[in-house]
Amino acid sequence: MTALKRISIKINSVEFLMYLLALSVSTLLLGFATSGILLGLFVFFSIRHAILNKTSFKIELPFLLPILLYVLFVLSLMWSVDKAQTLKGLERTVSLLLVPTAFMLIPKLTKKDFMIVMKVFTVFNFFLGVFFLIIATYGFFKTKTLDAYTYHNLVAIFDLNAIYVSLIFSISMFYLISLKQRSIKQKSMIVFFLLFLFLLSSKTILFVLCIGILIYILNSKIPKLNRKTVILVSIIGITIIGISSITLSERFSFEKHTKFSEVLEKEEFGKVYYWTGSSIRLFQLRILKEQIEEENIILKGFGLFASKQNLEQRHKNYDTYFKFHYYNYHNQYAQTLSETGVLGLVILLSILICVWIRGIKSKNFLIIMFSLMMSFVFFTESVLWRQRGLFLFIIFYCLLIKTSSQNKKINS
Repeated sequence: MTALKRISIKINSVEFLMYLLALSVSTLLLGFATSGILLGLFVFFSIRHAILNKTSFKIELPFLLPILLYVLFVLSLMWSVDKAQTLKGLERTVSLLLVPTAFMLIPKLTKKDFMIVMKVFTVFNFFLGVFFLIIATYGFFKTKTLDAYTYHNLVAIFDLNAIYVSLIFSISMFYLISLKQRSIKQKSMIVFFLLFLFLLSSKTILFVLCIGILIYILNSKIPKLNRKTVILVSIIGITIIGISSITLSERFSFEKHTKFSEVLEKEEFGKVYYWTGSSIRLFQLRILKEQIEEENIILKGFGLFASKQNLEQRHKNYDTYFKFHYYNYHNQYAQTLSETGVLGLVILLSILICVWIRGIKSKNFLIIMFSLMMSFVFFTESVLWRQRGLFLFIIFYCLLIKTSSQNKKINS
């Protein structure tokens, strides 16, 4: 067999498709171009694979729902109040159409196929985390402050948001936890990701993490721990809590300044009003309520990506801090309702319900934690309106749906 023939066979394999998918989702934190090109190649070679192997196209509801959501995005162009932004949005969210279509074209996935993606993704995240810590250590010796190791500062080298890094790293950690048999290296990586998540200090992810650990403990037959194991676990736990306690206490104490009633009633805030993460998100919901009452958007919405002008104007009317004028809703449910109406929200909820049902039926820890994590993060971030968040969600949504439908114990 010639080298060219071997390459042709390799390219036409499902394994090759999984490596393309793995590299696409693994490079999300390095920039959109690389990840986008790799995802485009995955879609292209999936179509090629289906044509060459005459794979039957099987329509499945979980994959059809994201496509229907994108169809609604396209239809919103007809009534959009800002067609230029809607066209831009259609370009940025096209993966909702392409990725599910590609997954319906490729044949059944095995446990091996699933593991290719998860192993590459997790190892890549581990080394990326090590790189972040090295850069943070350099920053520490330069500034003599522990701030270099915390929150956005820890991942500032790539101008990243701590919540998205937390989201990505937590998937790797939950994957490792879900394995029934773990090597010493894998156990060490769990500790590493756990430490990193505490340093990033995303309150939402840490809350989900606590729920996840509780779910794992309640559903696992944990053997009786010996004295050495208890001592080791205690030392690790104390170290993690000690290192992260400073930034965590600062972040939670900062939220105590939120004045909920004032945020909902105040007519003018001024440039120096004391905002917290909770208060600005609550204020965005206040604006959404006003938009529903005054703009009649409940049925159709403003149009995809077309809520920006109205949001900006309302912020100016309330005299908020100028940077808030360009914020989105920081809430995926609110964002979807505002721009695509109640139908868009129903489709989004249906997507989440599908993955929840699949996780509960298969009793798969990773799928359950992915469902839980995305459901909560959607309350604090407009994840699908950011390319990094959209790629992460649609790739893992389709991968977990596809593999769990064939293998109930993909993580065994």
